[in-house]
Amino acid sequence: MSAVEVPAVIVGSVPVGRLARALAEAGLRTRYDGDRQAIVIEPQVQRNVADALVGMAWFNGLSRSERTYWLDVAGSACPAAAWAAFQSGVPGP
Repeated sequence: MSAVEVPAVIVGSVPVGRLARALAEAGLRTRYDGDRQAIVIEPQVQRNVADALVGMAWFNGLSRSERTYWLDVAGSACPAAAWAAFQSGVPGP
């Protein structure tokens, strides 16, 4: 039996319009559920956000030399590219 993914729903005293604009500016796809007056973040987006947060924590935990190594492997100055290089299975320093 496979697990059923349930979208995350953001409700409460959060200014929904402002939050929706901020999420859109960050490139996250959401939808507004008028019946519940809530912003719904679909499961795929949740995985992408979770991966980005894990990647940021990973990069922030590296030493300067490790950061340099992974940025060189990625051929980029972008930490997300370093994270992708790390995930690709390239051996570390």
